[in-house]
Amino acid sequence: MEGYTTFGTWFWDIKANRLSWSDEVRRLFGKPQDRIPNYEEYLQAILPSDRERFERSARDSISTKSGCSIKFQIARPDGEVRTLTCTSEVLCDEDGSPVGLFGACQDITERIKAEAALRESEERFRNMADTAPVMIWVSGPDKLCTFFNKGWLTFRGRAHEEELGNGWAEGVHSDDLDRCLETYTSAFDARHEFQMEYRLRRADGEYRWILDKGVPRFEPSGVFAGYIGSCIDVTDFKRDQEQQIAKQKLESVGTLASGIAHDFNNLLGGILAHSELALTQLTSGSHPEEALQNIRIGAIRGGEIVRQLMIYTGHETERVEAVDVSRIVADMLELLRVSVSKRAAVRVHLGQRLPAVRANPAQIRQVVMNLITNASEAIGDQDGVIRITTGVVKAGKDTAPGLKSLGAGGYVQLKVSDTGPGIAPEVQARVFDPFFTTKTTGHGLGLTVVQGIVGNLSGTIHISSQPGTGTTVRVLLPCTKREASITRPVCRDEDHESQFPQPTILIVEDEDLLRQAVSKVLGKKGYSVIEARDGSVALAVIGDPQKLVNVILLDLTLPGISSRQVLEEAKRLRPQMKAIVTSAYTEQMAADLLIRRFDGFIRKPYQVAELMELVRRTLSA
Repeated sequence: MEGYTTFGTWFWDIKANRLSWSDEVRRLFGKPQDRIPNYEEYLQAILPSDRERFERSARDSISTKSGCSIKFQIARPDGEVRTLTCTSEVLCDEDGSPVGLFGACQDITERIKAEAALRESEERFRNMADTAPVMIWVSGPDKLCTFFNKGWLTFRGRAHEEELGNGWAEGVHSDDLDRCLETYTSAFDARHEFQMEYRLRRADGEYRWILDKGVPRFEPSGVFAGYIGSCIDVTDFKRDQEQQIAKQKLESVGTLASGIAHDFNNLLGGILAHSELALTQLTSGSHPEEALQNIRIGAIRGGEIVRQLMIYTGHETERVEAVDVSRIVADMLELLRVSVSKRAAVRVHLGQRLPAVRANPAQIRQVVMNLITNASEAIGDQDGVIRITTGVVKAGKDTAPGLKSLGAGGYVQLKVSDTGPGIAPEVQARVFDPFFTTKTTGHGLGLTVVQGIVGNLSGTIHISSQPGTGTTVRVLLPCTKREASITRPVCRDEDHESQFPQPTILIVEDEDLLRQAVSKVLGKKGYSVIEARDGSVALAVIGDPQKLVNVILLDLTLPGISSRQVLEEAKRLRPQMKAIVTSAYTEQMAADLLIRRFDGFIRKPYQVAELMELVRRTLSA
């Protein structure tokens, strides 16, 4: 209705019964501009259902000389029905007698329609929200919640009024509340969507895990109106997920045990071969020094595999340092040659003076051992060649095709290739899948773990193979500017000579083979040694004033009386005595178990030269 106005004024002269309308009121009623209507005509425009109420209101207003306000409907000449509100005041003469009514009319038809539409919309939303299979909440621009659907209220077992505002937060678990409110507030202030999990108390008192997702909402004009969110109970899903993870861990343990057994069998095979070689050389009068050194190397490598297994299972973290990949591979060559198939020839080309990479040496050895073992298994009973090369490549220039995008800089490349039958494309696509293996016994920790190690070192791994052409595996690790650390020596011990008397060491170790061997070697080096196979014997020695003990070498885990009790009693009775703890576990784990501070720590398996050096340092500290 072009030019339509919703507001106008009027005056009714009671004595003359004459009604004066503004042009706006004429338009509201649909009356011509040149016509002077009277009060009766005004009444006739009002619908019969409202007319009597209107008249009564006018009479009451005149008799009480007070104004009134009333809502009513009119019928325009064209038949259109409109809803108006009318507010009036009574005018009186000097004697106080009413002489007229002055009022204003406003057309509120559109507003009423909008309100009705809004109510209908809200009712539809409420019905939809209450029947939705999720819990729904709505908040206003002040962060306070203004609505919760039936699903939420049923879950909580509380009235709508109790949850409004911040009442809902009373049901959030105390351990999750701060994080929950922080997530909600920060997302609210940024007008961003959010998703969070927290525990919410159900009507029966049980806390259930809730996945809550909220999105901002805006008025048609673009004005921010608050948030609307949906929640689902994910407790059962999380439990199923935990059970699945536990199941996968059991499967992983099976694969892991098989792989570790494989690697240890390779190591033990090498140790056994070199021990037989040493015995043969002794019989013939030769010096078996090289064979004995290789036995020692194999034992050290076995300890590192155990350490890597503990890292894999989360019992310790990896010590990262700058390492020379070529040096590590060179140290492993004898062990690798014993480990591979008898039909496989190993060809090695190691780059010299390579930049160092940041890694744990055991990680690199694990990667090399897995790749070489895989190559050997690929060759199997056929004659073949395994090639191991190391070098440096520049990203973006001479990186091999197919490798994923690398950051700028230099990379050390470890490449292992074999002349085996190759890998079919459908198998190649799965070689990095968890627990996937084409061998019934598995191998090492699997390529999945190799990929994980390489990924943690910010590197990349790529396999290229075609059936009948063999397989090549490339590992690229980013270079570091730091010089490579010097790995611990595995050469023979030098005899230790000293002008001072050697200290007395109490060895407390329940593994007879280890205790007796260490005791004999230390004795040959001039040390005075007392052996104790458990905590009870150790306490008897410590409590004997006739026995002088300078250092106690204490195993972390003992049968009977615990290591912690032995250490506490030793420090009480002999405060000047030094205590060195030994274990296959980490020093941090030893500190956590013993609580009391000890003077030194040496990790199993250790070399006697390392132990003697630690004893010297501990006594001089």
